[in-house]
Amino acid sequence: MRAVAAISSSISLTCYGSSRLGFPSTSSCAIPRYNRSVARFGSLSSSWIGQRGDEFVQLDQSREKRLSVLVVRASATSAVEAPVPTSVESMEVLVKAADGHPDKLGDCPFSQRVLLTLEEKHVPYSAKYIDTSNKPQWFLEANPEGKVPVIKHEGKWIADSDVITVLLEELYPEPSLISPEETKTIGSKIFGTFIKFLTSKDPTDGTEQALLDELSALDEHLKTSGKYMNGEKVTSVDLALAPKLYHLKIALGHYKKWAMPDTLQNVQRYMEDIFSRESFQKTKAVEEYVVKGWEAKVNAA
Repeated sequence: MRAVAAISSSISLTCYGSSRLGFPSTSSCAIPRYNRSVARFGSLSSSWIGQRGDEFVQLDQSREKRLSVLVVRASATSAVEAPVPTSVESMEVLVKAADGHPDKLGDCPFSQRVLLTLEEKHVPYSAKYIDTSNKPQWFLEANPEGKVPVIKHEGKWIADSDVITVLLEELYPEPSLISPEETKTIGSKIFGTFIKFLTSKDPTDGTEQALLDELSALDEHLKTSGKYMNGEKVTSVDLALAPKLYHLKIALGHYKKWAMPDTLQNVQRYMEDIFSRESFQKTKAVEEYVVKGWEAKVNAA
């Protein structure tokens, strides 16, 4: 954990596992239901939505950047403390616990994206794990489908990794992780094609080729981009894609005995580079927990 200069805002992350194993190709691990008022996604200042004390405020971002706000009462039950350094004052982080291991970090690529952002911005945080087999009742009643990750900012809970990373960029602009517009969608279809191939039982249905096409497009971009998607410096697009590539490598290797083709050397190099970063090593789930996380989805196909 790296200390930073004065941190003016308090942030904590909550990652509640979905009752369904595996994740859709969105910016969260489950899709919630919403009601109540709608707030315009403008400047994310401390006043962008009303102050509500310790109430739970869950936000979702639409394509038009409108946010639905669901307010329910929150509590901090069913959390297992994770070891944290005592040398710096940390922000509280609640994340999904591994299945069957309530004291270990669980698998969730969207949550890892947020953790990576915190790490790369050198924002100190403390981690607690939520046992998804024993979710708090208030959360289930308010949002039966579940949604992860969620961060806490100034007493408000904010959901959706897309929204969260935008907020973190505004709160902590240095070091900047902003990606140029032209690269923000590169690799965006990889996760969806990976899931289709992983769960396919028909080797002739074209799902493998669809994945290879997306990986080939990424490989072509990386041929001239430099070490990462936008040169020698990691940016937000890398932090969004890397956890998904990690799941792809582990799950396909285990369930399909599939490995990245040698022809995709730039993708292989890219994965080695970003997986070796300190931030990634600190926030990745153990491989066996990733395998376990996809088990039900693969078996149900």
